[in-house]
Amino acid sequence: MNPQEKPVILIVEDDAILSTLTKTMLTRMGYEVSGCESNVQDAFKHVVQYAPDLVLMDINLGTKFDGIDGANYIYHSFNTPVVFLTGNIDMEVLERAKSAEPFGYVTKPFTKEGICATIEVAYNAFLMNNPEMSKNRRKVLDKMASDDAYILINETGTIIFMNPYAERITGASYAKAFLVNIVHVLTMKDRQSPVRFGKATLLQDLLTAAMLKQTYTVTVTSRSGKTKNARLTVSQIKDRQDRGIGYIVGLEEILGRMMM
Repeated sequence: MNPQEKPVILIVEDDAILSTLTKTMLTRMGYEVSGCESNVQDAFKHVVQYAPDLVLMDINLGTKFDGIDGANYIYHSFNTPVVFLTGNIDMEVLERAKSAEPFGYVTKPFTKEGICATIEVAYNAFLMNNPEMSKNRRKVLDKMASDDAYILINETGTIIFMNPYAERITGASYAKAFLVNIVHVLTMKDRQSPVRFGKATLLQDLLTAAMLKQTYTVTVTSRSGKTKNARLTVSQIKDRQDRGIGYIVGLEEILGRMMM
């Protein structure tokens, strides 16, 4: 995107009226709004599918996985900057919000001048301070939207995101797998060592694979019993303070070697 162009924006807000009003306001100010979502799970899918340049994210989405949690992974996993929408000025909440490294805050109620100024400052700061992240953003999102399976988990193995091919290869829907531990969703074994990546040791073996940065040939068994051979890679996700916040589990199907 040319720095002079206005960023394409995703709005994540569970108040339907406020979401519509915000979209109308931004559209009249010359911004393209890629869509409006009401929860973090749908926001992840939207970011991967439509690649907005910036996300306006409500902090209080009323779930156990809130806007702060969502922003943390949208920025550090999908290389997409986030500006928080909040009516909550509680210092404890704002202190926690810092961990997601947002590029700005918009306090409700807001004016069109105020929200536009925040968006412009935030997006320009992202482009100026994160040139490599900005450059690689499209590549990261294209990978997530590809025909290979990708599962994003947190440090304890809880599933944060699954792309459509991950749903197909595991036989589990993202809607039901969201916030479920990966050991209950992904069934596979190493082709060289049948013990590795078994259910009892799956999470620890995935973390070891990330540490060793090795590729493994595995057999994945879906919930319907179909099996596919795939190349497994696991990479750690870190924030800008070099703290680990999760892992991306990738499964590239080995074509022509499908088994029933």
